[in-house]
Amino acid sequence: MKKFSFLLAVVIALTLVWTGSAQADVYKNFQQLKARQDRNIDYRISYHNGPSSTLVMAIHGGSIEPGTCKLAKEVAKRSGADWYTFEGIKKKNNGTLHITSTRFNEPRAVSLVAQSNKTLSIHGCTGSSKITYVGGRDKQLAAKVRSKLKAAGFKIGTASSHLNGSSKYNICNENKINKGVQLEISKAQRNAFFSGGKNTDTFHRYAEALAKALND
Repeated sequence: MKKFSFLLAVVIALTLVWTGSAQADVYKNFQQLKARQDRNIDYRISYHNGPSSTLVMAIHGGSIEPGTCKLAKEVAKRSGADWYTFEGIKKKNNGTLHITSTRFNEPRAVSLVAQSNKTLSIHGCTGSSKITYVGGRDKQLAAKVRSKLKAAGFKIGTASSHLNGSSKYNICNENKINKGVQLEISKAQRNAFFSGGKNTDTFHRYAEALAKALND
């Protein structure tokens, strides 16, 4: 099964090169992924379901979009929010575990989002410039996130259509109020969060800014 999954990923990757398509997912949903990948060997699911009505999540964590899980957990810790992470822990080819936000339907994630009133979904994107794109349908919370990040010295950008998290099917928008916030943090910005295996001051300032936005 795993050999088949790897070959399928290679075929799709080559197709992307030839066609320029933005669709890179190997699996259309979590059920397909679960049938071909092993939990706690290829991927890990972690969460805290407490009394909070706020959820911070990273559905492309671990080695899929590095740094997003650590940030999600830190923001949740500082804000008192519940949290959820899906981490790629394969030795290589963790990109095959990516399921786009509009089709990410892992049951625990769906349940936690459904019971939250305020949802922040943290993602990573490419980019050599230190920048964060703030999207999602919760315009009020998004404005607070932009304000707090700017005040902490971080650059904010306007997300393109494929990164703006505006779809009603995006998991961050499937909470009780049908609107959440999605962050796309560039690789350069995420790299600045860590040095020598430790969290940098930049990481802590960024996490604190997000926590303040959630609690404002």
